[in-house]
Amino acid sequence: MSGSAKVTTQTDFFTVVDDVLAPEICDRVWNYFQSQPMSPVHALGMQGHWLLEDSEALRGPTFGWGHRWDGQYPTGAPVDDVMKAVVDCAGLFAASVGRYKVDWKVFSAMPTIYQAGQGLVWHRDSEDNTGSWIYYAHPESNIEWGGELLLSHARDVSREYGVYFHRLRVTSDLPVPPPWQSHLDNEDANRLLMEGGLGSYVAPKPNRLVVIKGGTPHAIAKVRSSAGRNIRASFGGFFKKTTVRLDLPATRVPL
Repeated sequence: MSGSAKVTTQTDFFTVVDDVLAPEICDRVWNYFQSQPMSPVHALGMQGHWLLEDSEALRGPTFGWGHRWDGQYPTGAPVDDVMKAVVDCAGLFAASVGRYKVDWKVFSAMPTIYQAGQGLVWHRDSEDNTGSWIYYAHPESNIEWGGELLLSHARDVSREYGVYFHRLRVTSDLPVPPPWQSHLDNEDANRLLMEGGLGSYVAPKPNRLVVIKGGTPHAIAKVRSSAGRNIRASFGGFFKKTTVRLDLPATRVPL
């Protein structure tokens, strides 16, 4: 951690911490994004987690702190610096996701790249998580480039809406339709979130950490064409509740 990490703002829905890493470490992290192989999310079997026009967003391997996914800390790669900084900052964002080693001990980290025209549909964290986090790794940003994190102020949304605030339609063979991804039909999500239609946004400022309280509806605004070849590069992941059994299949949700 840089030693100067500070809380920029904290609300009932999220915490923002700026100046998380020292400049030299930021450069190492940026080098990682330039050299790490990544795949389009649709090639990873996650077609329903993004809208069709966003399915070329790039995703790298998932690493774990205290648990192994594709890899586990320490990896020997710059992702270690980011994960260690998240733990070092834990006291700053405890109001959003609870206390380290009490409410959560394990969390994940995965690199993601969005380019012009790409974003992420409205969703919320799985109930297995106390919340989620995003660290912005790109070296430059501009207020006109888009890619903002959008957070709804909707509270206490019923569990029946699922992660994507949408259910399949009632049919004779599906009288009680389950929650489903809203990448093709977002009628339910639109009705629910437009009822209040209010929220916050956080700009993807470099070297910024955003921690989202579990259950908060959020989305990523599309990166605008004005960004050109500039990308939105981030690490992100989920804080797993200490009561969750990690040997069971997890609900896969994006960030």
